[in-house]
Amino acid sequence: MSEFSGLQMEYFQTPDTVIDPSFCGLVTESDRRCILHRQRAGKFVAFEGTDTGRRFIGCATEDGVNCGVLEWVDAPWPVILQRCLTKLWDMYHEENLGRVQDKEAHEIEVEKLKKELDSLGNQYSQLVDDVSKLFDYQDGQRSHDMDLTSQAINELKEKKHQLEEQAKIEVQMEKLKLKKEQRCILQSQADIIQNTRKAMKEIQVERDLLKEEKKKLEHIIADLLKAGHGCKEKLDKIKEVVMEE
Repeated sequence: MSEFSGLQMEYFQTPDTVIDPSFCGLVTESDRRCILHRQRAGKFVAFEGTDTGRRFIGCATEDGVNCGVLEWVDAPWPVILQRCLTKLWDMYHEENLGRVQDKEAHEIEVEKLKKELDSLGNQYSQLVDDVSKLFDYQDGQRSHDMDLTSQAINELKEKKHQLEEQAKIEVQMEKLKLKKEQRCILQSQADIIQNTRKAMKEIQVERDLLKEEKKKLEHIIADLLKAGHGCKEKLDKIKEVVMEE
């Protein structure tokens, strides 16, 4: 029998996923297939919202329409853990929004530099035209004017070259920044999965301890009732409260 048999079947849109070497690839434990394509289903780990870290069986098709989640392997997280995940994702989206705004501001600055560069190019072309006209109408002062014009052209060329180099540096820095942010996001994904599983283990340990304390209290009340100690009516009420919990 498959390790996934007996789980509640649900059909949802496929959430974002993260690569987990311990749970990936196609389902081989059963002949489970997706609804639309009738292809063998795949194993995935969710990385979205309150389902982050939950394993599920879903459509493995990468092109076209995806059938979505066919079956959740892990049960929904406890409410307190879902709240923590929601808070973490809100923090991530806020930080990501800041990055997007910074990128937009950078793109505006780059566009401004490009416009300045185009303007300088137009000025340079106009200057070349003026120089040509100057040669036609002022042959007598050609030598002197050539020096001034040559100097102005050289200055414009130098300024144009500086702006081009500055634009190249800005673009290169943006690429490096984006690569660094991608590495940070991948590391954050791995940390969230690890912390989620750790929190689940701690919650389970606390539940087991509470169950043991409850059993001990039930045994003490039963022994007191048998021995006839205390007020039987009060002990019965205490026992009812313990059983309700």
